[in-house]
This record gives sequence, structure tokens and C-alpha cells, in this order.
Amino acid sequence: MANPFNRRKFLGYGAATAATSLLLKACSPGATPEATTEKATATQATAKEASSLAIVLPGTITDGGWNQLGYEGVKRAGDELGLEVAYVEQVKNADQTEALTDFARQGYSLVVGHGGQFDAAIEQVAAQFPETFFLGVNGDIVGDNYACVRTNYNQMLYLSGMIGAAMSTTKKMAYLAGMEFKSTQQQGVAMDLGAKAMDPSAEVVSSFVGDFNDIAKAKESALALISSGVDVIFHNLDKSAPAVLKACEEAGVYAFGNNIDQFDLAPEAILTSAIQDIGGAISMVAGLAGKGEIEGKKYVIGLETPELVRFGTFNEAVPEEVRAQVETVAADMVAGKLTFEDAEENGKAAVRLVTS
Repeated sequence: MANPFNRRKFLGYGAATAATSLLLKACSPGATPEATTEKATATQATAKEASSLAIVLPGTITDGGWNQLGYEGVKRAGDELGLEVAYVEQVKNADQTEALTDFARQGYSLVVGHGGQFDAAIEQVAAQFPETFFLGVNGDIVGDNYACVRTNYNQMLYLSGMIGAAMSTTKKMAYLAGMEFKSTQQQGVAMDLGAKAMDPSAEVVSSFVGDFNDIAKAKESALALISSGVDVIFHNLDKSAPAVLKACEEAGVYAFGNNIDQFDLAPEAILTSAIQDIGGAISMVAGLAGKGEIEGKKYVIGLETPELVRFGTFNEAVPEEVRAQVETVAADMVAGKLTFEDAEENGKAAVRLVTS
């Protein structure tokens, strides 16, 4: 390996020195991760005495989206609370358990797995380190020493479906995500529900690239959807997102930005962006850990917290009456009149709308 530290960088209080021997072993050619069945030692920090944070990322901290938001959220919490912070980026699915275990062994108080694809690995590692607290982002897990945090993506996808259905000519839209797991399956369903609420003839197809960062594959997937008649695409991608948005613009179809306001990337195509500041959500929960108040529960942050979850810049093509309809439904969501509950359809995760 040309650079044994190219996947792991440490910030704060000299953590790089303390971890050097372990990092060299983990990143050197032919290294095999050490198996562990030991429980956390007395020297490891507990969730009630959080003194350090670490995050395991599937992509890079400079992707301008999901991974960057996650890193910035942990960094922000560390800066505000005076905690040691570390991260590892570009972790493949097969390496998730090893990366989480590395940080737990080193005594990090709170270890974050950034994506719903980390759920199984977190549950496995958490059982071995009961004095370390683990946080799954966009996950669906809870336990004595682990929790999950996510934005209320069902709200944002439902409302995006409404907007897309109003703007679509073919009434065929797509939800394009990097990987398929519970939360991404549910997001496509929520978008379809919103689309049909606006126009019963509209439909949303879900498509999965197989990777959140493969630019060529993501663009190829987007073009295939467009050639099939799709004229509105909502992406859930990381590094590959700009290429998909530009492809939509060049093809003359509409798209949605995601996570941050991405309007400037393709202003002719983007209807609006579903701003979901997952970094802010992580920082909020990490702050609870720093105060010893974190619990094994699902933390869901939605439209009731507009500083974190809201729509970004709107395309002038979106009529005011459409925006007004969306705002009315959004207000009902904030008031608790429209909520979502888990469901299953054809063996896959889904959601259903609950009205009160």
C-alpha cells in the first residue's frame, strides 16, 4: 500500500500517535484483522462519560454530500464539547466490522457507522464492547449500547413525490440510490405515495446502482431510466450525484438535489433540494452522548426542526400553487396529522401513511 494512512486520519489530542501500531497493522499489505471476543476494559469510556468520538464512513469527507455532512457533524460535536475526534473513510462493506472494532478497542466513547448498511456490523460489534456506545446513521437498530439517528426521509420523499408528479409529463419518475437496504427501500415507497397523492396516474420506480460513489455506473443508471421514459429523478448518491444531476440537465428532464442545496449543480434540471442535514442530526445526538444523556432509541429529526430538514432553492418552473399544496401537507406532518409507519410489500421494506 503506497500510503498506509490514506484511509484513516485522526484529529485532536494526539490520537494518531496512540493508534500508530494498530493502523500500520490494519493498513499494511497482507494484514489480517485481529479477532476479538473480549469485553471493553475499565479504561474504555462509557456512553455516560463520553470523551471521544469516531465515525466510520463509506465514502470520502470531500464528497460534498452525505459523507462530508457526517464527518462535519462529528467534528462539530467534538469542537463544541472539547472531545477527541477520529474518522476513517472509504470503508467497504466487508471491512465495516473491522473498522468499528478498531475504534472500540482504542476506547472511543461513541462510534458512529455512517449509513443504514452498517446496522448488522454495529449489532455484532456492540455485543463485544458493552461499554462503548454505537450510533447507526439512517439505521433501524436499538439496543442497550447502540441507537440510530436519521432525518425523517419519509417526509421529504413524500413531498418530493408530490412536486415531481406535478411537474412530470410522462408521470414516470425514479428514485435512484446507491445501495438497497431498509431505508432506501422505504424512501422509494414514500416518494411513490406522495406522487400518487398528487396524481394517481403517477408512478415511481426504484433503482439501485450498487455503489454510492461510482460515477460511471450512476450516470449509466440515470440514462437508462431516462431512456425508459422517466422524466424526474430523485437521487440518493454521494460522489456520483453531480454526474447524475448534470445528465438529467443535459437530457432535459427534472431532478431533485439531496442532503444539501444542490441547485447550482444543475439549475435547469433541479426542481428543489431535500435538505437533510444529517451532520447536524449526528452532532445533536453526539452532544447528548457528551452530556451522558444518550439512550438506546431511534432519534428521528424531521420538518419540525427546519434548521436541519427543509427544502432548498426552488426552480422557478414549480408553480406557486404546487408549492402551497406541499407546504400545507408539510404543516400537517409537523402537527402530527400525517405520519408514517413501517410496512412490508413483496418481501421488502415499505411504509404506509397514517392520518389522524
